[in-house]
Amino acid sequence: MSLTDMLPIRLGFLDRTPRRPKHSAPAEVDRLRGLLDGAHQLIAGLQLQLLDLEMQHAEVVARIDERHGEIVRGLENHIADLERRLDVRVLAESVVTKTQELSLEEIRQHCVIPLHQAPFATTDPGRVRPNWATPDPAA
Repeated sequence: MSLTDMLPIRLGFLDRTPRRPKHSAPAEVDRLRGLLDGAHQLIAGLQLQLLDLEMQHAEVVARIDERHGEIVRGLENHIADLERRLDVRVLAESVVTKTQELSLEEIRQHCVIPLHQAPFATTDPGRVRPNWATPDPAA
């Protein structure tokens, strides 16, 4: 083996980055372990916060569901009341149409007359009939 064969190998050692001294490795391990412990504590704290927020969210959702149920029940009761009223009106109208012998127009035509044409109306303001049941002798 010649000197030139060994030369690139020695130059290759010069190109490498210098290694850290071996005495700093335990300190680096301790530092990384401390960071790992801190990360675990941070994760545990965030998990507790997440559980707390989930419980608060569940309470809010329960209150919303309860209020929604109250509103739906109120609307259902209101609709049932309106349906009952509508049924009563329909039944009343059907009873009136079945029992009414005369239509409203016929009642107006035959039963409603102007006041001056009424049988008890007088054209003479000074004449008062004493008894409505007896006929007027002057007539």
